Amino acid sequence: MSDATMRSQMWRSLCVCFSPPVRDVWEDVLAEGSFYCIYPMGDLSPHTLDPDNYRIKPGMSLDKLSQTYSSCFESGNESASFHERVYNTDATSQLFEELFRYYEHFGLDMKGNDNANWPDSILVELDFMHYLSHLESIATSEDDVLSLQRGQRDFLQRHLSPLAVGLTEKLSAMKISPYDQLAKLLNDFVSRDCDYLARKVDGMLAISMVE
Repeated sequence: MSDATMRSQMWRSLCVCFSPPVRDVWEDVLAEGSFYCIYPMGDLSPHTLDPDNYRIKPGMSLDKLSQTYSSCFESGNESASFHERVYNTDATSQLFEELFRYYEHFGLDMKGNDNANWPDSILVELDFMHYLSHLESIATSEDDVLSLQRGQRDFLQRHLSPLAVGLTEKLSAMKISPYDQLAKLLNDFVSRDCDYLARKVDGMLAISMVE
């Protein structure tokens, strides 16, 4: 399995975990107190992360988790926001315009679809990274791979990274379990993916200059 495929699976797993809880996803996590079961192929290759760094107290019921999710993230007065606008210093209109440009550049019409989430929602941004890394996994030319890797790097640096950092700080301060640990996992994965993509892009550009 390629690095891009494994990374795509991890982005999808994170998106599902930040979505409203379902038993198939959370049953083992809650029982074992570990997010290890969401790791693709049992690890986070090409990123090294220790699942023991994100352990939660086992035994929470799915009903309790659903209540926590609803009260913290879905109510009209949610405790912590899943939206980048809260953690990004750009004006909301400017932020949305840039996000729409990213989505449209890679073939997604986010203005004209029936998506119930705002363009700066963590669910949309995680799903977008899943989509880009999947495109990278099936790309057949080095130019396409480079374009997709640069797009992922830039999107992470400008958008998902500020969201992940802000959300992690908020949830950690409020001690909202298990989402405080999930956010830490996300933040660390984003940081490592940024570094990974930067190395990949710099390496490919260096090769192209020599040629």
